[in-house]
Amino acid sequence: MKTTNFIFSLLVIGSVLAGMLRSAPAGAQTKGGMLAPTKDEILAAAKQEGKLSLVPGFDKTTIIPLVAAFTKKYPFIDVSFDLVTGIAAGQRQLFEMAAGKATVDAFSPSAAHWSEYFKQNLIKKYDFRAMAKAGQLKIPVEMLDESGVIAWLGTNTGVLAYNTKQVTADKAPKGWDSCLDPQWKGKLSVDTKPNTLTWLIPAWGVEKVFDFARKLKGNDPIWVRGQTGTLARMAAGEIAVDCSMYFHTARRSFIRDPAQPIKLVIPNPVPLSFHEPEGIYINAKHPYAGLLWIEFLASKEGQDIIDSVDPGKASFLVEGTLANNLLKGAKVSLCAGGCRDQEDKMMERIATEAWGLPKGGVAPKKAGIEKSAFRRRCYLGPN
Repeated sequence: MKTTNFIFSLLVIGSVLAGMLRSAPAGAQTKGGMLAPTKDEILAAAKQEGKLSLVPGFDKTTIIPLVAAFTKKYPFIDVSFDLVTGIAAGQRQLFEMAAGKATVDAFSPSAAHWSEYFKQNLIKKYDFRAMAKAGQLKIPVEMLDESGVIAWLGTNTGVLAYNTKQVTADKAPKGWDSCLDPQWKGKLSVDTKPNTLTWLIPAWGVEKVFDFARKLKGNDPIWVRGQTGTLARMAAGEIAVDCSMYFHTARRSFIRDPAQPIKLVIPNPVPLSFHEPEGIYINAKHPYAGLLWIEFLASKEGQDIIDSVDPGKASFLVEGTLANNLLKGAKVSLCAGGCRDQEDKMMERIATEAWGLPKGGVAPKKAGIEKSAFRRRCYLGPN
């Protein structure tokens, strides 16, 4: 009787294990033990999962139409999402993920804590590069970071801007040297969070960027924080030239008010940063649905949606996006990989060491931003 029960137990266990193997695709492994399932395996497993929990990098106005289009393409996946914004919120999420308490599947790692996700092994090791090269995931290989487990799905581009009512065409800024021109002393604005200068480091090097930053301070800039508010002040005539503008923020502003007297200048080199990174959480319950999500964001359909909501934010690597068209033939300084990892630290150094500010993102007392009456009645909105 004991022998019969033992054999029966083995049969039950074997049946359960066989079922588990059928429901969870093993997927091929690449060198280093990274996972590289096929597209058929991904689709079959995603159908079984049926759910997807996101903490994406894009803002809510962009995420909503993206999710709608994704669920139309994959109606068998029920999608929920949450937003994590700011360094403190990103740190809380990091702690939850490290403790195994997070319920997210696909997420956008915070640049402020970038190295910690890798040190604590919080990103599932799908070999995006091998999968993309094999045609199992349709993601441009150039979108993938050095680790192969992160896809960069957006772009941030730095440009110059000027008020056409205050600056005639013959005196319009032509490039970075224009920001040091004495004719704009006290009339040009510079953001106290110097992202765009940090993105110039790959092309210029640290020493040249710091030298430029010190000279920029010598031109007595109007210190500002936030691109949307800066554009509003420029349109109102408070600022003649801006040397730290985001292309996508300006394009968004032009849609709201096409008549505003502002033009953009594409500098040489163009400071450019990979943005909107996404990967799969190590403890994701629905990782295959997450792979489909990342592939969708990288697709032409996904990128077109991003550009339609936040023009200029889609990846410059996708043909036909605004950033792609803007940068054709231009010399760029691309802040990727190691540059993005050090971005916050370098911004802080520029702000405090080159400019003497209390910290990055904070203007000195009695600076232009503090004196402006417009500042008190105009909300300095998001970038």
